[in-house]
Amino acid sequence: MFGFVAADAGALSEEEKERYRAVYCGLCLALRDRYGQLSRACLTYDLTFFVLLCNSLHEPVETKGASHCVMHPAPAAPRPWARSTWTDYAADLSVAFAYHKVLDDIADDGDLKARAAERLLAGAYERARTRIPEQCAEIERAMAAIRAIEQGGAADDPDAAAHEFGRMLGRLFARDQGFWAAAMEELGCGLGRFIYLMDAAVDFTDDAASGSYNPFVALGSDSEAMRATLALAAADAAAPYEHLPLVQDAHLMDAILYSGIWAQFTKAYPPQDALAQNEGSPQSEPPRN
Repeated sequence: MFGFVAADAGALSEEEKERYRAVYCGLCLALRDRYGQLSRACLTYDLTFFVLLCNSLHEPVETKGASHCVMHPAPAAPRPWARSTWTDYAADLSVAFAYHKVLDDIADDGDLKARAAERLLAGAYERARTRIPEQCAEIERAMAAIRAIEQGGAADDPDAAAHEFGRMLGRLFARDQGFWAAAMEELGCGLGRFIYLMDAAVDFTDDAASGSYNPFVALGSDSEAMRATLALAAADAAAPYEHLPLVQDAHLMDAILYSGIWAQFTKAYPPQDALAQNEGSPQSEPPRN
């Protein structure tokens, strides 16, 4: 649903890339097993970060293996995969997010492809609602609230929709986190707000032309103002993250949260020179406490 929470491949070792692919492939297999082959179209890297985070925090038993992939049918060696109980939860969330994304697309312009996708995903979403009913109810509540904010123009608070999306993701991150629930909710809130604002930044030109709701368009922001706002949102996610006792895959997750999440912004708004790049998004990794 998001498409922004992915690793900076250039910051990873070959071993870390292999680990990242294995967790990603594990999520793909969980989608297949829990929702059928078509649900694998819901796969994104965004919730792979969540699986890595929960695996590192809770150290559950992981099931590992290798298998040929229907998504890559050319003859090749079996692809390694890794799964845990958190992978199953991430698969459930993947279906829920994908379903609400197509509903959002239908509401925006009645897209025929979105209508077809809604019919294909409806059954899978009903199964997700039986597995994670509270989380699906929260997604439904938040998406309805965001839709109302966007339709109203949010003149009084241009940040209202971003805060709503962050509140939703925080509650989803906090599920079954025990002692770490508060920190995970705070992390999810910051990351969710960042995701919403990053989507607005990337879509700025199109939304300005079409008149679609966009908080940055409403504020008349330029690229540097957007970069500054996004940096604050990223810092809100990084603060609780830095205080979690993460050891396993810590550098891999750093390459997601401190640089990977900026990839699409940098593509949309290339820095004018090296100095602008250094003064922009927080590319360096702060010391972990």
